[in-house]
Amino acid sequence: MPPVSRFSLENLSLRSYMAVCFAIIIIVVAGFLISISYYDIREELIAQNENLRVYGERYVIESVVLVDTGLRLYDNTLNEQMEEAFPAYLASYQASGGEIAEIDLDELKRSLEPGFSGTLDLYIINESGVIVASTVPAVLGLDFRQFPDYFQAITRIREGDSFAVDRVVRSIPSASEGTVTGTLRKFAYMPTPDHRYLLEMGLESDAFFQERTDLSYHGIAARLLGLNPNLVSVRIIDTNRVLVSDPTAPDAVRIDDPAIDLVLANRWGYATTDPASDTTTSYLFADLKDPAAASDMSLVIELVYSGALLQEKLRHVLFLHVLIGSIAVGMGVVLAYGTSRLLTRPIKDIIEDVDTIARGDLDHPVRGMQNPEFTSLENSITTMIQRIRDYSQEIAREKAELQIAATIQLSFLPRTLPRVEGYDIAAASLPAREVGGDFYDLIDLGAGKTGFVIADVAGKGVPAALFMVLSRTTVRFSMQKTGGVSRAMADANRMISADADQGMFVTLFFGILDPRSGVFRYANAGHNPPLHYHAATGEITQLRVTGMAIGVDSDQEYGEDMVTLRQGDILVFYTDGVVEAINIHEEAFGEERLHGVLHRSCHLSAAGLLQEMHEQVQVFVGGAPQFDDITLMVLKAG
Repeated sequence: MPPVSRFSLENLSLRSYMAVCFAIIIIVVAGFLISISYYDIREELIAQNENLRVYGERYVIESVVLVDTGLRLYDNTLNEQMEEAFPAYLASYQASGGEIAEIDLDELKRSLEPGFSGTLDLYIINESGVIVASTVPAVLGLDFRQFPDYFQAITRIREGDSFAVDRVVRSIPSASEGTVTGTLRKFAYMPTPDHRYLLEMGLESDAFFQERTDLSYHGIAARLLGLNPNLVSVRIIDTNRVLVSDPTAPDAVRIDDPAIDLVLANRWGYATTDPASDTTTSYLFADLKDPAAASDMSLVIELVYSGALLQEKLRHVLFLHVLIGSIAVGMGVVLAYGTSRLLTRPIKDIIEDVDTIARGDLDHPVRGMQNPEFTSLENSITTMIQRIRDYSQEIAREKAELQIAATIQLSFLPRTLPRVEGYDIAAASLPAREVGGDFYDLIDLGAGKTGFVIADVAGKGVPAALFMVLSRTTVRFSMQKTGGVSRAMADANRMISADADQGMFVTLFFGILDPRSGVFRYANAGHNPPLHYHAATGEITQLRVTGMAIGVDSDQEYGEDMVTLRQGDILVFYTDGVVEAINIHEEAFGEERLHGVLHRSCHLSAAGLLQEMHEQVQVFVGGAPQFDDITLMVLKAG
């Protein structure tokens, strides 16, 4: 019985051996490249889809603001005429001695109406927000307390002393119905001198509907549907849950949807996804509220996106890549067989050498080849290895430098915080990927006083860390020696300017707290102004800059200022890494968001407030890399 031969690459001829090897390489490389290409195109399609969504949502917000601006300009054309009609209304009230039953509203209406283009109605609202007299019998007894925001607005107007106007809005058809789905009316208000009643005029005109047809929210919805093929539905709803993007008859369509209620309650949008229907619904909130008007003209925009078109594109791209990959592999196998005729055994050696190098052995030599082509290849590989080695050494050096800088920076931060009777103190510094020169310090100045320092040194890495050490040491020495704010700042500036290299400077804030009086004296050398939360009023003010950064001008003199801390007052010191923290959309956290966190979390302890600010910054930036330290210090008066 003849022996059974086994298939083995070693039993093949050199040509066949190389053909099989190159065929495998081509298949792997082609598959990898096709996969990478498909992934890149897939990500690009998803990114384009997302960019189109973001652009569309930005467009719809800008468009509704523009339409609202046009409608506001039109609505305001009636303000002067309605204001001129109120003296007669007030005169009737005063003539009645405050007895509204004595006022003939129908007669007054007939005397005022000829000057207006449309139907003019009159209303009298009492202190409880109830219509107690009107030329429209159906609304008698209507209680506006069922509309808290509107009731609060008309109460403010009634308690004031001046004429006020509203926008053209939907009216309430009757007291029994109680929904804002009536005809379009322009309302104006005037408080009575005794502030017992609010006199109201309501003008109804066909021109209002025509104007809202010309400046239509429906046009925005139609254009947005044309811009984004993934959009299947666009609805624009006002704060009264009335659909305003439908151009049909003036009869209002009320939308009762818990999602709309949630957006209006929070005054903030959100998105929700339905995997079953492969749709995403995005709710946007356009804040159009005018503080001077009684009605809130803000809008909710509901956008429903379908993922079907994107999935269809992805399937088409996948099919094309599979087809192209199959063709490429077929052609590659044919080419590999032809190329194998030109290659010799030594190619195996160089493949083994390169594989060894690829696993990290950069000292492994590449075996020499006699023919010019392989000699050139050997030289190129050797050059590449040397560059990889140099690059690896540079990376290791930079990592070591950053580690040294981080160690220097952390070693000079206070390990413990002083206890100041009657005050709560917290501080922390969160290093970024590139170590900077942020630092904070708390200095015992004697006589019960404590110095507060927060600073940001220009630059990154070891130079910035060393300059931070110089700055901290000099500032601490100056402040312990002089004890005065402005003088200590000027002395520190002169000493640092003498030793600082060109382009090196530090923004620095220094303050001295006298816990017995609550007086906080400070000087600010070009640093981010700390925030002062006033517990009594809820107001947030800033501790202003009193001079330029330290190290810029050795002769710079610094002014000083002071604030007095009351029970519950808070000072928040921070570096620019907080407000300049960037998210994946290239948006900065900003002072406005920092103010919002302080307002919402002012009831927390100093440590709790600091932690909340850190967490809010981290939530905002998400996975975006940060290149500046985030340093915070909180002082709260107990």
